[in-house]
Amino acid sequence: MMALSESKKPVGNQINPDLNVCIVKENTLTGQKTWLYTHNIVTNDGDLYYAQRATETSVTSDFSGSSGRMELRTGSATPAKADVFTQVTTPIPTSIQPMDSNYPKVNDGDSDNTGAGTDIVTWLASWTTSDFNSNAIIGGCIHVAGGASGATTPGATKLLTHFSLTSFNKTSSDTLKIFVNHTFNGT
Repeated sequence: MMALSESKKPVGNQINPDLNVCIVKENTLTGQKTWLYTHNIVTNDGDLYYAQRATETSVTSDFSGSSGRMELRTGSATPAKADVFTQVTTPIPTSIQPMDSNYPKVNDGDSDNTGAGTDIVTWLASWTTSDFNSNAIIGGCIHVAGGASGATTPGATKLLTHFSLTSFNKTSSDTLKIFVNHTFNGT
């Protein structure tokens, strides 16, 4: 999976707009931040979610509700439109994290999110140094399944989005924020 990695924050929105997933890892011992970028696939269930949110009062799968979670993986996968959690190979159960408070939101004001904008919906999940540690993290997803860190996510669980990225490690000295930005500008 092609992704951009840099140790300094880019100035402005200089990233490729197709790389709509922004990963910010900060080493709490050195204060150094690293940005990684990749793209994601909004799944068929994700398309349905956005269509229902735009026109209906209820949704089939409420990814933004209290059961919405982000989870990371170490197994190789090629994200596809029809994916469900079964395709999230070698998930890291200890990485299950609810969306941050007040997310998703439009026009995100977090200065670490280099992909925010007025017609962009941002999802954010954050991890502290003690939440989990893992080597060779190469992807993740947003799914709709309640449960705390360490729980097992059922295989048929619906996904909003699925992504792959350049491998990185999260140690006990690192915090982690992952922004997923979905642009709505008509097609």
